[in-house]
Amino acid sequence: MKPSLIALFTLFAFIASSAKAFVIDANGEPVINGGTYYIHPFINLLGGGLTLAKTGNETCPLTVEPNPFRPSRPGNGLPWRISSPVRSRFIPTDVWVYFSTVDETKPSCVPFPSKWTIVEEEDGVKSVKVSGHYENTITGVFRIQKYATFTYKIVFCPTDGDSCQDIGLSSRGLVLTDDVPLTVIFLKVESSEVSKQVINNVLEA
Repeated sequence: MKPSLIALFTLFAFIASSAKAFVIDANGEPVINGGTYYIHPFINLLGGGLTLAKTGNETCPLTVEPNPFRPSRPGNGLPWRISSPVRSRFIPTDVWVYFSTVDETKPSCVPFPSKWTIVEEEDGVKSVKVSGHYENTITGVFRIQKYATFTYKIVFCPTDGDSCQDIGLSSRGLVLTDDVPLTVIFLKVESSEVSKQVINNVLEA
């Protein structure tokens, strides 16, 4: 083999081995960096996607939680813009990501732009909220990690910590947990609804 071909083969092998896998949406397509998606909990696939709700003494819906199950009108929850500072057209797995509100659909009392953040409540529970109202936030980053073929879990990695913690589901909405992680799928907004084909993709994976 010619030296130039050997060098080219070595380069391709290095790129293939070092590249991270992309996050794949429910239609089998890579999630676009800066794209807008509904985030559906796998356990609530026929219910609704993630939205904002009032919890505790909140007068504005600031807590991230699944849209309540309504058989007649399940709904997709709110669209979320998923972006990363990584210079890539698509979102790789296990890199720093932002989950941001979309101006046209967010509640009017929620600042824009507003991103997911972690708020430590008085009893020590660490809840997923949107930024702009709380001062007792924890500095860190979110990451998307692969769980199964079309399902993923979201983790939070505090800046002053050595490890990441899973996002789980509680009666208060999304929280940091050492228990069972919340697994999700990503549905591109243009898809408009969870179709039978999407469900089959996930269940058969």
